[in-house]
Amino acid sequence: INTVLKGTCEHPELYTNMEPCLVPLVLQILGNDGEYLEYMEFALDTLTFITYFPLKISEQLWEAFPLLYKAFDGWAFDYLMLMTPPINNLISKDPQHFLTATAAFPEGNAKYVDMVFSIVSKTVNEDRSSESEQRKALSLYLSVLHNCTGQVDSYLPTINDVVLAKLGQQVNAETPMTRHSIFQVLGSALYYNPQLELAELEKRGCTHQVMTQWMKDVDSMEKWLTKKMTVLGLL
Repeated sequence: INTVLKGTCEHPELYTNMEPCLVPLVLQILGNDGEYLEYMEFALDTLTFITYFPLKISEQLWEAFPLLYKAFDGWAFDYLMLMTPPINNLISKDPQHFLTATAAFPEGNAKYVDMVFSIVSKTVNEDRSSESEQRKALSLYLSVLHNCTGQVDSYLPTINDVVLAKLGQQVNAETPMTRHSIFQVLGSALYYNPQLELAELEKRGCTHQVMTQWMKDVDSMEKWLTKKMTVLGLL
């Protein structure tokens, strides 16, 4: 199925006709507490295709969002790397729906945006998470900050709590890749709202330390995105 989706990606209008068959299958795999775990990779790859290429996200497709969170939180933590692309796609395709939508859980209603912040926080603070998984999770902050301009001010303190705590752990790390991901987030936050982000840094009394470490790491930045967010955030 995914081979067909890949072969037809230049004609995203065809995906609309395939959705009624594919979406129920994906939801079935995501929503049964790991009963179909052996098909999880297939389902997430399919979900990535059908959330990336079509121009619009259908209501039925949005049903996958809370199922992704529930799976991550319960039995599919190890699939984070494959979950992140469709989550990023859903946020970027319809940020307004993402910001306003909620889902009902036994413990109460939860906003989609809060689910994303929970995924990032749990991944970054989980001892069994690899550094690459933590970096992947941090990329969700970028999606929120760049697609929800002016609408997530109240989440900046949480973002700073998570990334600055992680930066403190990474100061002496020999490999700077995780620090680079943190600086992508901080650059995005500064680009999102420089006044608010600087206030967050000042409130924590760490502006000088953050900027000093950032400048130390500039020469080791090889990825285009890290360089771009450094320029946009600091200039």
